[in-house]
Amino acid sequence: MNKQVLLAKRPDGLPTLSTWKFEENKIPEPQEGEVLIKQHYVSLDPAMRGWMREGKSYIPPVAINDVMRAGTVGEVIKPNNNPKFKEGDFLSGWGGVQQYTVTNGDGYLKIDPTKAPLPKYLGIIGMPGMTAYFGILKVGELKEEDVVLV
Repeated sequence: MNKQVLLAKRPDGLPTLSTWKFEENKIPEPQEGEVLIKQHYVSLDPAMRGWMREGKSYIPPVAINDVMRAGTVGEVIKPNNNPKFKEGDFLSGWGGVQQYTVTNGDGYLKIDPTKAPLPKYLGIIGMPGMTAYFGILKVGELKEEDVVLV
């Protein structure tokens, strides 16, 4: 079974247990060109709070009764003629808060578990780390003599 966390309602203030639905559904089958991923890690990020809100943002809000959006790291366990990924590949992407996900691979990146521990791909070498890196170098235009206070 595929354990999933769905957004049941938009929170007023802090999220509570009633914000969520916890479901167990059939593990999805990959269609032609897709892969089934067993997720090993799910990233719980501050951005998730914003994704629960309605309104204009850089990304559409999570729809009510949809799996909560989240960065994930997982392993391809069942490919179906996908040109990019094969069984045993480790991927980082937006699989959501669930144990299994199916994707055609768009927005997913093949990662190497021998280069860094898998959770690092959701942190320092993942979206939060890249946000900091490009924020400092591209937006902040940090120069050698500049000082950064963290």
